[in-house]
Amino acid sequence: MRGFAPHPAGDVRVPGLPFFLLTSTKEHMNILYLINYAGQGGSENYVFTLAKAAAKKGKVFLGYNIKGSLVEKLEPYATCFRLEMSSPLDIKAAVHLKKYLALHKIDAVHTQFPRENYIALWAVILGANVKVIYTSHINLYNNFLWKGANFFFTRKNTAIIAVCTSVKELLVKNNYPPKKIKVIYNGVEPLTSIKIPPLKCFTFITLARLSKEKGLNFLLESVKILKEKGKDFKLIIGGEGEERPELERFISANDLKNTVSLPGHINPKEYLPKAQVYINSSESEALSFGILEAMSYGLPIIATKVGGNEEIVNLSQNGKLVKYNNPEELAHAMEYIMDNKEMYDRLSQNSLKAIKETFNICKTIKETYELYRENN
Repeated sequence: MRGFAPHPAGDVRVPGLPFFLLTSTKEHMNILYLINYAGQGGSENYVFTLAKAAAKKGKVFLGYNIKGSLVEKLEPYATCFRLEMSSPLDIKAAVHLKKYLALHKIDAVHTQFPRENYIALWAVILGANVKVIYTSHINLYNNFLWKGANFFFTRKNTAIIAVCTSVKELLVKNNYPPKKIKVIYNGVEPLTSIKIPPLKCFTFITLARLSKEKGLNFLLESVKILKEKGKDFKLIIGGEGEERPELERFISANDLKNTVSLPGHINPKEYLPKAQVYINSSESEALSFGILEAMSYGLPIIATKVGGNEEIVNLSQNGKLVKYNNPEELAHAMEYIMDNKEMYDRLSQNSLKAIKETFNICKTIKETYELYRENN
């Protein structure tokens, strides 16, 4: 590190769109969001943002099977109810859903995962007169039985949203109808003012569940390499999970306690301004909300060459892509960004620009609401 502070202390102004302009249509619509687990995570944040905006133009409903924090967050904006959904073939759930749709005059059901989508499509097969929009948040290859089911059922979807191009490509391979698939990027709200505290040490951050697929072991190997080269920096890993004991053992065994912190679940708004670079070390990824949130604070990105990670970094020109499970390549990328202030500043500005122009929640909501209205 060359002793520079990539973020100036004080306010950084980021042009964005006011939240009241997120939806412009005047049509009244009743929208039901259907999700199995109404907890906290990227898909739940997605539902919350869309539902909050849709509530400005009509009635909003949330159907869930397992109650979590999303229910409490949405109660001021939506009517929430439990619908037991045991599997994608739960006909009993489909019958209950059909009755609920008719009773509340629902115009569109927006599903988030295959289980909920199939149940909504069963309701249509049973006679429900409703649009079914499905958002695919995950990169998951299906076996031949699922492919066959997809070929039959998903033709009945009004529209299918892929959160990035790599997800769309996989959906096509999984026998979803290509003509019904539209790429609508996840987005976050551009910040109009960012409070940046004075920075004492170059800090990397990642927000991830502490599980094997997140690649945190190989991230720590990269940290070890940099420390052995005498680099002075910090790494914050925000999240919880079953890998915590293993990560703690590695940190202790390699004398990294003063370099790596595991604070558990954290508030991104509190921690992202304290960091300079965001790292995503996942083995697979669709379109990471963690990356997008970090970009809204002007953080450059180092990410593995998987799924939507490649799309974000290539479109934004705001960071470095590395091979998964290659500690030497990741360590080199970390060191390179630490030691190049001019490049850092360019990558930071590109992150802010990409949130404003491409990964903007205003665009996400507008394009999604247009699908609700099609043929209405």
